[in-house]
Amino acid sequence: MMFKRIRTQLTIRNAAVLSVILIGLNITVYIVMKEMLFAQVDRAIQNVSSNMTVTSVSPLLSTSMGIPIDKSVTFRVAQMDRPVIQLLWTDDNQPVPLAGRNGFTEEQLERFKPGKYDEPYTVKAGNQYFRVLNIGDLSLAIASGTDGTAYTIATQQMLTNVSAEIGMLRRLRLILLLGGAAGLMIAVGAGFYLANRALIPIRLSMEKQRQFVSDASHELRTPLSVIQAHAELLLRHPDHTIEQDSKHVSTVLQESRRMSKLVGGLLTLARSDSDQLDLERKPVQLDRIVQESVNKMTMLAEIKDIILNAEIDASIPMIADEERLHQLLATLLDNAIKYTPEGGVVRVVCRRMTHTARLEIEDTGIGISPEDLPHVFDRFYRGDKARARREGGTGLGLAIASWIVERHGGKIKVDSKLSVGTLVSVTLPL
Repeated sequence: MMFKRIRTQLTIRNAAVLSVILIGLNITVYIVMKEMLFAQVDRAIQNVSSNMTVTSVSPLLSTSMGIPIDKSVTFRVAQMDRPVIQLLWTDDNQPVPLAGRNGFTEEQLERFKPGKYDEPYTVKAGNQYFRVLNIGDLSLAIASGTDGTAYTIATQQMLTNVSAEIGMLRRLRLILLLGGAAGLMIAVGAGFYLANRALIPIRLSMEKQRQFVSDASHELRTPLSVIQAHAELLLRHPDHTIEQDSKHVSTVLQESRRMSKLVGGLLTLARSDSDQLDLERKPVQLDRIVQESVNKMTMLAEIKDIILNAEIDASIPMIADEERLHQLLATLLDNAIKYTPEGGVVRVVCRRMTHTARLEIEDTGIGISPEDLPHVFDRFYRGDKARARREGGTGLGLAIASWIVERHGGKIKVDSKLSVGTLVSVTLPL
């Protein structure tokens, strides 16, 4: 239920972001296309206007203009790839009554009344669209009006038909709307896909956390049950001496130690996951640390009649956490000795390379099956759980060892064959 709610929220957010980007892109395309279409028309109109000057006597403008004017003035119009129409207006915004007036009706002329000056704009007149440019501050007397009256021209107006451009923009707008609708559907699908992808690591993390809690509870419950059972047996015979119940006391002590070790491992991993556990780096001698760890394990190896050999290069200085390196070596050596039968051999090799130190711990033990090998660093994972529990293992040792190596910037690798032995290789930067 929680994942469904999160997925829905992520889908909505992702779709909203993608939709905003898509809408913004469509608006940008439309505006740019509109500006490009009208920029060419506006430049042409302005060129016509700038090249129009009073030159000589002429009875009227070209027939494309269709506006007769007084014989004292004429206008030279620059050539353009589309007809440019000229209208003249008085200072009270009345059109000069000229013959023809290019076929415009009174209603259309009303739409053309001068507005903005020196800046082209679009006007709809009837079913047609025109791009209009108004030029003010004129004083040209004409006497060719149909009523024979002389007028003072206040505004000269240049306009051209842009219905084709408007139609193109409408088609573009329709295409963008349809494409935008399809894009919104795709955005929802993409948002759903991205939400599922984003939830994958969260689900894996939650699953690992649930599994971790479940395994921890199970591992803690076992020693607690043993301690409780033996404590109850002790209470049944309060008159017995310690010697008589030494077996029960020994079991309680053994399980308490095992539980303490387990809790310590859990705390280490919990702090490492929350970045509350940091390394105390300082200059150390790795060769000394390895030798000390080997010396501590020599007695345990002798008890099991196991030969423990060490080949350690002299003087391997490095920057590391000494306590964590001791913990790493104790874990690896303990595993090697624990799972090596009597008469076996455990070999420890520590070499100094150019920029790294290489540590190898090899045993002639029972080995690890190919199925279990990829999971040896997983928490609480044990190939033979019954044997591991009998040996006192918790399934956390190699997980902690891997964390120590990784925090030092190194790498750890395990190679093993059943009934042949196991080789653990650790590379640490100096």
